[in-house]
Amino acid sequence: MINFKRLFIKFCKKNNFEINQSQLEISDLLDRFYNTNFNQSLFSKILKPKNDKIGFYLTGDVGVGKTMILNLFFDEIKEKKLRLHFNEFMINFHDFIFQNKNDENGLVSFVKNLKKKTDLLYFDEFQVTNIVDAMILGKLFQEIFSQNIKVIVTSNTKISDLYKEGLQRDQFKPFIQIMQEKSIEHELIIEDDYRKNKDNQKQRYF
Repeated sequence: MINFKRLFIKFCKKNNFEINQSQLEISDLLDRFYNTNFNQSLFSKILKPKNDKIGFYLTGDVGVGKTMILNLFFDEIKEKKLRLHFNEFMINFHDFIFQNKNDENGLVSFVKNLKKKTDLLYFDEFQVTNIVDAMILGKLFQEIFSQNIKVIVTSNTKISDLYKEGLQRDQFKPFIQIMQEKSIEHELIIEDDYRKNKDNQKQRYF
């Protein structure tokens, strides 16, 4: 069990960062997300209800601190974890499918292999622009969630707006649906772009 909110406040004070109420709300949500999904004591397993929210999708404008928050959260987690750029992840997927083209259940095999490596996936600055990826993401993430792999994401785009003007977007909608069903989605809204704040110019952490 972790107290991420306390860790986040300590981190901000140490680095002379402004403690913003909106970011504190995110830290509360991340506390609940972690303690619901990773608290593995027998007592908690018996008492806590089945949890369907195994994704955390943090959206917001550039410069509001999304990456700072999730990087700190990711670094605190002790369970098996993997941080990848989304494009890198999809290249790995397509390479696996090509190398195992005789496997009729290549997608399932890829996710089972992934499960051996990690319990948590982290995608920073998530976006979908490739039509080939867009067509497969629904089935891929359905399997990822079915294997109980947790996913945390930062993005400048709300789930409902992903791949908004993309070709054959109707075939992408199953991914939107599964992400909305399985994820806590929260928008971080802060008026100031902290990257442009003169007080933070010399003390940027990321």
